[in-house]
Amino acid sequence: MLISAICITICYTAYSLIQGYYIRFAEKNQQADLVLNLKHVLERDFQKALHVIKTEEGLVIQEDSLIIDYSFGNQQILRSIKDLHTDTFTIPVQKVDCYFEDREANIADTVDRLNLMLLMNKDINMPLYINKNYSSADLFK
Repeated sequence: MLISAICITICYTAYSLIQGYYIRFAEKNQQADLVLNLKHVLERDFQKALHVIKTEEGLVIQEDSLIIDYSFGNQQILRSIKDLHTDTFTIPVQKVDCYFEDREANIADTVDRLNLMLLMNKDINMPLYINKNYSSADLFK
C-alpha cells in the first residue's frame, strides 16, 4: 500500500508539472500566432493599397474597392472594413510611428512605413515594421 501511494504521488506530481508546462507553452504560441496574423494582414493590406493615410486613431488604407480603417488602442488593434466586419487583435500597442520618405507623417499624410511596438508580456516588447512601396503613378493621384 505504501509503495502504491508513493507511486501514485510521483505520477500525479509529474502530470501536474507537465500540464503546467503545456499551458504556458500554449499561451505563448497563441500570442505569437496572433502577432503573426496581424503582421500578415497588415502586409497584405499595405501591398494591395493604393494609398495609406494616417488618421488620429490610426490608419486608413484605400484599396480599389475597399476602405480599411486601423485603430491602434492601448489594449487592442481594430481592423474595420466599412459595412462588412471588424477584426480585433488583442495585443497592447505601446508606440505607433508613421513615416513617409523617412520623415514622420502628420495626420492626413501619406504613409510608406509603419513602426509598431507591441507589448507581448509584461516586460517583453516586440517591434513590427511594415513598408509600402508606391509607384510614381500612385503618388501623383
